[in-house]
Amino acid sequence: MADQPKKVKKIVVNRDLCIGAASCVITAPSVFELDGENKAVMLLKDNVKNSGPSVRPDLSDQALDDDTIINAAKSCPTKAILVYDEDDQQIYP
Repeated sequence: MADQPKKVKKIVVNRDLCIGAASCVITAPSVFELDGENKAVMLLKDNVKNSGPSVRPDLSDQALDDDTIINAAKSCPTKAILVYDEDDQQIYP
């Protein structure tokens, strides 16, 4: 029996690594956008935007699946998006 995949609990954008490639925005536009400094931020409830750490329930798009969030992180050429599971273990990168 295979282990269940870990669920995404927390996401962090490392602004020092972000170069504004916007691949995360293309992959998950309901969760990521570029701010005025051309850095990725997450779209949270109540029109809040930040680079995190942000927990999954705070994201504005609750329907977005974990695979899409992880794929958005994987699409980042500088690995600036860090994803953690419910045990606070880093899933990616």
